[in-house]
Amino acid sequence: MPDLTSGAAILDMNDYRDVTPNQSPSGKQTAKEVIGYLVDYLRHPIHKIKVLPDWHWSTLVVTLIVISMISGVITGLVPPNFFRIMSGVIVSPMVAIVTAFVGALFIYYYFQVFEKRTCSLRRIFTLILFADIPFFIFQTGSELIPPITLVGFAFTALLMAVGLTENFQMEKRRSLRLVTILFAIVFILWLWNRIDAARL
Repeated sequence: MPDLTSGAAILDMNDYRDVTPNQSPSGKQTAKEVIGYLVDYLRHPIHKIKVLPDWHWSTLVVTLIVISMISGVITGLVPPNFFRIMSGVIVSPMVAIVTAFVGALFIYYYFQVFEKRTCSLRRIFTLILFADIPFFIFQTGSELIPPITLVGFAFTALLMAVGLTENFQMEKRRSLRLVTILFAIVFILWLWNRIDAARL
């Protein structure tokens, strides 16, 4: 007669499933987590920017692409323009990713040169992603009221200062000085772009 106990043991070993906390979540779970965090962030941006989520690079990049694409499409719809809508679908995500990576690298090396320490590039990128959300929101009205872009970036700069202070233990004075420099650069580029557009 076969040993049913040993057979059951073998069956249990073969049926073993890893349920450790480090198991990667499914795409559906990740999307639910991202949407939930974004909703909370829109309700309490100052509070949420102080505690950044620990997401994988792929989740961060996809989130940035989706947010920038939505912002670009809405911008193209106000007022409706087919070419600006297509630009929002194709160009806006590319510009957003390049700008975020350049900004993250700038702050990453700023910490190394001026703060004498190395911080996580992924966490810096996460901060830039969430700090940019007000910019994307205000950008949707830029065709009707061009200076509103600067209002959005002012909110972005404020969130960057809070995020740098709370997440990277940066002195408040230094964080304010850094975001002021970044805001000045953006303002000069925006003004230059407006002057070129007026000439055309």
